[in-house]
Amino acid sequence: MSLVKTRVLLKANLHHFPENAFGSIASLVNPAVSRARDTLVIACSELGAAPDCISFGNHNRFLVLQHLAASIPSKSECEGDGRHSFRKIEKEFEKHDFRQLIVCGHLSCGVISHWLQPVPAGFVDVGGYRIRFEQGARRIVENNYSPGSATKRLELMIFEHVLCQIENLLTHPFLRERVRSGATSLHGWVIDADTARVYSYRPTESAYVII
Repeated sequence: MSLVKTRVLLKANLHHFPENAFGSIASLVNPAVSRARDTLVIACSELGAAPDCISFGNHNRFLVLQHLAASIPSKSECEGDGRHSFRKIEKEFEKHDFRQLIVCGHLSCGVISHWLQPVPAGFVDVGGYRIRFEQGARRIVENNYSPGSATKRLELMIFEHVLCQIENLLTHPFLRERVRSGATSLHGWVIDADTARVYSYRPTESAYVII
């Protein structure tokens, strides 16, 4: 991604979120002196400690859960054979009153790059991560965008994948109700680890902008 790019514009009306579901950056910064654990970050397992290095607020405020490509199962995926589990997220909400929930992807994600390669012989999609990506972000990008390069295609997949995971979160009734009532605000982030920049999604603009 160009170092001078300050916003990434996406196609409008590809996702449908409850009104006022997304919080502002101010909502994260204003309680910066708080020591309460009030923010849950769901990030890619490739990021390591990167989500912990948030430059504002007491670090104890943030609890980070790491999944492959920050993938989150929908409610329907958590039923049936039980391979997919949302229980960890539920348990953390039982212990903490999270006022903010951040789904955090990152540019040059090796997991998503791998999922864009042909499926190897004998591959078993344990946990359904790859099919979730293919039915979500990959389908959206291939049906709605015309990226001019493989690099641009990967970037679009990463930005759209974060929004697909937020949609999956909202299929879970307890979380959907928290968002609709204003108890929890959502944030979609993509980190550029090379430049330490964070792109945050603004639904009113259908764009990610640098914080």
